[in-house]
Amino acid sequence: MVTTTAPQIGVTLYSFTNEWLSRQFDFPDLMREVARRGLGPNIEIIGFQNFKEFPDVSDDFAARFKDIVAETGLNPVSCAINSDRFLRPGQQPIDDASLVEYHKRQLRSAKKMGFSLVRYQFALPVHLLPEVAPYAEELDIRMGVEVHAPMWAGHPAVQAYAEMYDKLDTPVLGWIPDFGGTASRIPESMLDAARRAGAAESLLDRLKLVWLEPGMSHEKAGRLREWALAQGHAPAHIQAASLAFFILSNNDPLSWAQLVDRTIHIHGKFYGVDENLVEEAIDYAAILPLFRDGGFTGTIVSEWEGHAYDTRDAFEQVSRHQAMCRQILAS
Repeated sequence: MVTTTAPQIGVTLYSFTNEWLSRQFDFPDLMREVARRGLGPNIEIIGFQNFKEFPDVSDDFAARFKDIVAETGLNPVSCAINSDRFLRPGQQPIDDASLVEYHKRQLRSAKKMGFSLVRYQFALPVHLLPEVAPYAEELDIRMGVEVHAPMWAGHPAVQAYAEMYDKLDTPVLGWIPDFGGTASRIPESMLDAARRAGAAESLLDRLKLVWLEPGMSHEKAGRLREWALAQGHAPAHIQAASLAFFILSNNDPLSWAQLVDRTIHIHGKFYGVDENLVEEAIDYAAILPLFRDGGFTGTIVSEWEGHAYDTRDAFEQVSRHQAMCRQILAS
């Protein structure tokens, strides 16, 4: 048995959202392409994006998935599950008991397909964790809540979860940091996308200033909108610029040190890696050693979110990101 003593590198299929939505690949062929390019073996899959039967997969569906896994040699580490209360348009939100059962259904399916952990979300209220965690213990599957921008280690919701984690004291609950919460700058590729949408440089200059201001992201977005409307900027242009407030934020990258002990999986969020293996918004050289030196031996999955506004080749971007991570971890 090989003992892993360093972080592992993998990929989330979410990175290939553009290739998936444009039907360049069906699911088996996407798995094969990831394997062919050597971007695994560890992978994360979003249940509702790639599994037609989710959240209740049949034995036959699970068997066919395991066949693809065996064929490709990939290792399904993380299944991303949802914590939605609003399951159908126009209907009332589900109650607490239904939300707990909704999570149990997804946990069962993830376990049936062979995943070792699930990514869940803060939309699961902290007071329901005592009802869900024992079920994860029964299934022997871990649950990691995604600390996604605009959240970071010091966010009030994260602190509330930390208190409950201490109270429950179970190894099945942990963190999944998403590095978009500690970006150092707005990616130039994101600004270019706003320019293509018609945003003026004066609006983008103001965006860069407001984005760096203290405060919650939704508050800063509101301040930008108020200023921009007063200056005569079009609502569509303001919306294009405001994307930056909701998929990345500029909190201290060293703050991740607070979460290392309970980190079970990592989203290596990135927006673009150049030919010199430099990420355009996130200080990976400061972040990755925190987890390496802190003893993290789980998987860092490359998660390219540039697909939200960009059409660059996701496979090339993931390959560069993984090379960058390996270079930093080896230094």
